[in-house]
Amino acid sequence: MRYFYVIDYEKILSRWVLSIFLLLTTLVGYSQGLVKGQVISEDDRQGIPGINVLIKNTIQGTVTDAAGNFRIQTQPNAVLVFSGVGFIRQEVSVNGKSQLDVKLVVDNRQLNEVIVVGYGTQKKSDLTGAVSSLDSKEFNKGVQTSVDQLIAGRAAGVQITQASAEPGGGVTIRIRGANSINANNEPLYVIDGLPIDNSPVVPNSPVITDGAVRNPLNALNPADIESIEILKDASATAIYGSRGANGVILVTTKKGTKGKLKVNYNAYTAFQNVTKTIPMLNTQQYISLLNDLKKDQGLAPEFTSEQIAAIGNGTNWQKEIYRPGYTRNHQLSFSGGQDKFNYYASVNYYDQKGVIISSGIKKYIGRANLTYNDDRFKFGLNLNSSLVNDDFVPNGVSINEGAGVVNTAIFQDPTLPIRDANGNYAQTLIVNLENPVALANEVTDVAETNRTFGNIFAEYFILPELSVKVNAGTDRQTARRDSYLSRQTRRGQATNGIADAQSSSASNYLLELTARYSKTFRDIHKVEVLGGYTYQQFENNYIGAGAQNFSSDALLFNNLAAGARSTFDVASGRNQNQLQSYLGRVNYNLLDKYLLTASFRADGSSRFGENNKFGFFPSVALGWRIKEEDFLKSVAVLSDLKLRGSYGLTGNQDIGSYKSLVLLGPQGNAIFDGVSYVGVSTTQLPNANLKWETTGQLDIGLDFGLFGNRLTGSIDYFNKNTKDLLLQLPVPRTTGFSTTFKNVGGMKNQGLEITLNTVNIQKPFTWRSSVNFSLIRNEVTDLAGLPHILQGEAGFSKDFSIIRKGKPLNSFFGYVIDGVYQLGDNIKSSPQPLASPGDYRYRDVNGDGQITTADRTILGSPFPSYTFGINNDFAYGPLTFSFFLQGVQGSSVFNLNRTESENPISFRRNRLAESFTDRWTPTNPTNANPSGIPPKVAYATNINSRAVEDASFIRLKTIQLAYNLPLAKLNFIRSAQLYVTGQNLFTITNYTGSDPEVSAFGTSNVRADYNSYPLTKTYTVGLNLNF
Repeated sequence: MRYFYVIDYEKILSRWVLSIFLLLTTLVGYSQGLVKGQVISEDDRQGIPGINVLIKNTIQGTVTDAAGNFRIQTQPNAVLVFSGVGFIRQEVSVNGKSQLDVKLVVDNRQLNEVIVVGYGTQKKSDLTGAVSSLDSKEFNKGVQTSVDQLIAGRAAGVQITQASAEPGGGVTIRIRGANSINANNEPLYVIDGLPIDNSPVVPNSPVITDGAVRNPLNALNPADIESIEILKDASATAIYGSRGANGVILVTTKKGTKGKLKVNYNAYTAFQNVTKTIPMLNTQQYISLLNDLKKDQGLAPEFTSEQIAAIGNGTNWQKEIYRPGYTRNHQLSFSGGQDKFNYYASVNYYDQKGVIISSGIKKYIGRANLTYNDDRFKFGLNLNSSLVNDDFVPNGVSINEGAGVVNTAIFQDPTLPIRDANGNYAQTLIVNLENPVALANEVTDVAETNRTFGNIFAEYFILPELSVKVNAGTDRQTARRDSYLSRQTRRGQATNGIADAQSSSASNYLLELTARYSKTFRDIHKVEVLGGYTYQQFENNYIGAGAQNFSSDALLFNNLAAGARSTFDVASGRNQNQLQSYLGRVNYNLLDKYLLTASFRADGSSRFGENNKFGFFPSVALGWRIKEEDFLKSVAVLSDLKLRGSYGLTGNQDIGSYKSLVLLGPQGNAIFDGVSYVGVSTTQLPNANLKWETTGQLDIGLDFGLFGNRLTGSIDYFNKNTKDLLLQLPVPRTTGFSTTFKNVGGMKNQGLEITLNTVNIQKPFTWRSSVNFSLIRNEVTDLAGLPHILQGEAGFSKDFSIIRKGKPLNSFFGYVIDGVYQLGDNIKSSPQPLASPGDYRYRDVNGDGQITTADRTILGSPFPSYTFGINNDFAYGPLTFSFFLQGVQGSSVFNLNRTESENPISFRRNRLAESFTDRWTPTNPTNANPSGIPPKVAYATNINSRAVEDASFIRLKTIQLAYNLPLAKLNFIRSAQLYVTGQNLFTITNYTGSDPEVSAFGTSNVRADYNSYPLTKTYTVGLNLNF
C-alpha cells in the first residue's frame, strides 16, 4: 500500500523563520547594552531637550528629555548620532561605555538662517509662505550670463526657457504656470530691495529681422549674487500687490563682512560648439531629389549632367555660418569691514563670440555695496553700473529675403556657391533667399546699452524694537542700436543700402517709507508689524530714423542725411506710468509652534481706469511646527515637521499704460488754403472700468526633516485662479470700432511641487543630493462667450495657436495626419477627392466627408506635464565633483522648419533629409513621408500633427570637476581652485529640431521652433583665487 503525504511547506517555513527571528532577538538582546547620558550645550552647560539620538545607519533612536537626558539600547561598538535644530551634528562612538555625556556646539548659521522676503527677512523656521531659496553654492555652474541662468531647473514650480541661445539672448520664466492672455506673464524682479522694470530696452530694428529679445538682466554680474529667493504663493507675493501675480524673484547681492581686506579673482575661458545642426539634404541628395520630382511629374530634369558636373560638392550653408565660439571672463572683487562698516566692490569683463559668425556680446560691469551699522542707525548703498555691447546677426520669424541667417542657411539652395566668378557674394532669384554668409558678414547691426541702478537706505531705531526706514532707488537705461544693410545683400542691392539709427531710454524712481515693530512678550509671543508707503514712477522714450539709397556703403549708419530724402522715415514715442501703494504685514509666533502671517497692499496705478484706481490685495498664512508638540518630540527619526497653509489675492497691472483712455492718432490728410494738414482721429475707445487682473491662490505645504536633517524637503499643493483677464471683445459697429479691451477672462493653474535634499554620505567622502519635481496643469476657464482666440504667426504659417475654454493656454491647433495615401486607396470617395497617392491623408475630425478648417483640432500643449531637476555634489579631500540633470516631460513644440521643408514655397529650397531620403514613391510605399510632389489642394501654411512634436527631454545641464590647490607655502593666497565645467553635453529627446527647449517668440506663451539660434555645448576652464 502506498501512502501519500501532503507537506505544508508554507507552515514549516514560517516556523523556521519564527525560530530564527527569536534566536536572533535573543542574541541581540544579550549583545546589546543600555547606554545613558546627558546632552548639554557647550555655551551654557545646560541640558538640551529634544535632541535626536540615533544609532548610526539605523532608524533606531530616542529623544532627550527636558533635562537633556537619554537612554538607549545599543551594541558596544555602535556609533550614536546626536542632532537637533540649532546645533552642529555630532557622532560619538560607544566603545563599550554605559555612560555618555555629550556637548553640542550651537550652529549659529542654522539657528539664525534667514530667508529674504518682501520688505524684510524671516527665520526659515518661521516661514509660512512657499519660497524657494538658493544661495551661490547652489547656482548652476559654468558660463552663466544672467540671473535666470543661475537658477534654471533648480527650483520646483519655476520653468525657465531660453528664448534664444544667442549671446545675451532673452529667457521666458513662468512661476507656477501662465496667468494671462494679453498681459505680461514674467515675474517681478527685486534687486537689493529695488523693484525693477525688466522690459527690454534695446529696440528692435525695423530693417533687420531679429525676433530674439535681449535679456535686460545682462546688466547684473552673476558672480555678485549672494542668494536668490523665489516667492511663489500669495502670502509671499501679496505684499507686492498688483505686480505679484506672476511670482517675485528677490536677488540679494554680496556684502562685506568684518575682517581684513579679501580679494577674489576669478577667470575662465570657455569654448562653444553647436550641439546639433538641422539635417538637410546634401548637394547630391538635393540634385537627385529635384530631378526625381520633375521626372515623377513628367517634366524635364531640373539639372543636366553638365550642370551637375559643374556644381561639384556645392555648399553646406550651415557649416559656413557656424564657427567655434569662445568666452572670456575676468572677475575681481574686494570685500572687508570693521565693527560698524562693511564694503564690497567688484568689476567684471565678459566677452563672448557667438557660434554664428559676426555675433557676440561684451559686458563691462561694476558694483559697490556699502553698509554702516551701529546701535541706533543703519545706512546702506547698493550701486550697479554696466555697459553692454551687442553684435547682432539677422535672425527672426520673417520670410523670403527678410529671413535671418539660420533660415537662409537651412533652406538656401546647396548648389549655389558662396561667391560668384567675380568674387562677389552669389545671389539667386530662384529661391528668393539671401546668401547666408553675405547676410552674416554684410549686415552691420550693433547696440550699446548703459544701465545704472541702485538704492540708498537709512534705518533709525527709535527703540530697540521700533525702527523707521527710508529707501530711495533708481534704475536708468539708455540704448542705441544702429543697423546697415550693404549692397552685398539682396535687399541692400535693391535699395542702394538701408540704414537705421535708434535710441531708447527707460527710467524708474522709487521712494519707500516703512516702519517696523518687533518684540517678544514673556518668551511666548513674538510679534512683528510692518507698515509702509511706496511710490514708483516709470518712463520710456524712443526715437528712431532710417534712410535708403546711399551713394556708398562706407558711411554705414553714421550719416542718415546722405540717403535719399524721399526715403526718410522717423518715429518717436513716450510712455509713462506711476504706482502709489500702502502696505502692511503682521507676523505672530506663539510658543515657537503656531505661526501667523497676514499682509495687505493697496495699489493705485495710473494704468487703471478712472473707476478702479486702487486695487486691494490681502493674504493670510498659518503655520504649525508639529515637531514641537509633545506627542512628536519622542520620535527620534523626525527632526522637523511643519504644516503651512495660505490664501491671498495678487494682481497683474502690466496691461499697458493707456488702455483705459481715449487715444488719438494721425489719420488722413486735408488741404486748407493750399496747405496740407495731417488729420487726427480716435484710435482707441476708453474704458473707465479697466483694472488689474486678479489671481487668488491657495497653497498647502509641508516642510520636513528626517534623521537629524540628513533628509529634508517640502511638498506644496497650489491652486491659482485668475479672473478679470484683459480680452478684446466685440463692440457695436456704431462706435466706429470692432473691439475694445475689457476685464472678463479667467484662467486656472494648479499643481504639486516636491523638493528633497539629502546628505547621503559624510566625511571624509561627502555626497549630497537635491531633487525638485513640479506638476502643473493650466486651463483657460472663461473667455466671456468667445468660442476661441487664434494666435501665432511666423514664416508662412499663422493661427497655429488656440485659446479655448477648458484647454491649456495657447494649445497648438491644426490638422491631424493619418499617414499617406497609397496606390489602390479609394481616393475619390475620400474627404480629399483631389489627392494623389503619396499625399498626406488628413483626418476628417467632424465627419462631414470633407477636409475644411472645421477639422482643425488641438494637437498639443506648450506646457509640460511635469519637470524635474537632479543635482549631486561629491567631495573628497581637495577634489569636488558635481553634475545637474534637468528634465521636461509632456510638452510640445511647433517645428515650423519641418512645415516649410515639406511644403516649400519655392521648388528650389532645400529640404529636411529625414522626410525626403525616405519619401513615398510607388516602389517605396511608406506611410510616414509624403511624395514631395506638390498636392493639388495644398495645406502648405497650415499646422499639422506631424509638425507638432514631443518636446520632452532630459539634459545634462552642467557638470564640474574642481581641485583645491595646495598652497601651504604661499601665505598671500588664502585659497586657489582650478575647475573644468561642461554644459549641455548631452540631451535625450525625440525632438527632430535643434533644441526642444527653444522658443522663437521670446516671452510669449506661443512656442515654436523657427530659425532659432542654436544651443551650444560649452567647455570651461577656470581659476578662482582668494587673497
